[in-house]
Amino acid sequence: MDISTHIQLLDAPGAGIVPAWAWLAATWFGAGLLAPFRAGLAVLTVLPVLALVTAFPKYVLPTLVFVVFVLGVHVSSEIELATGEKDDRRIVIDEVAAFLFAAAIIRQSGWRLLVPFAAIFLFVDRLKPWPMSYVEQLPSGWGVMSDDLVPALTLGIIFASLQTVLKRRRN
Repeated sequence: MDISTHIQLLDAPGAGIVPAWAWLAATWFGAGLLAPFRAGLAVLTVLPVLALVTAFPKYVLPTLVFVVFVLGVHVSSEIELATGEKDDRRIVIDEVAAFLFAAAIIRQSGWRLLVPFAAIFLFVDRLKPWPMSYVEQLPSGWGVMSDDLVPALTLGIIFASLQTVLKRRRN
């Protein structure tokens, strides 16, 4: 089986209508354009960033989350206004911001479960069960970005709690 027959490079959302930096940020530097890997590839690219962040003070990661989230609201709003499409699947900055947000929660009790968290987060994000799907109704980029924060927050708390329990059992 040749995997290259299943990989598709998609056109950038809003290309030629929005500035190149906007669709580059929205697609997380093009990761969102590589189907079928879009969100998974974007989240994978964040792991080295998280490894670097561990060397910095604890406030750096929440600051990064805030910056990526605000940037995501802006660029996804801009693309929606330009194309008329709500929450284009090529936009993956929302998964990146949500994953970073959950990593900030999980970091408090250690990083051990971060990779399994990523897989479960991406699965739940794809399903968008209620009430997680409810926040998609927020206007423009706020809905795009917020619908991923709900599963990230929920799963982040579950995983951080699980890590705390596992840590206590070992001691």
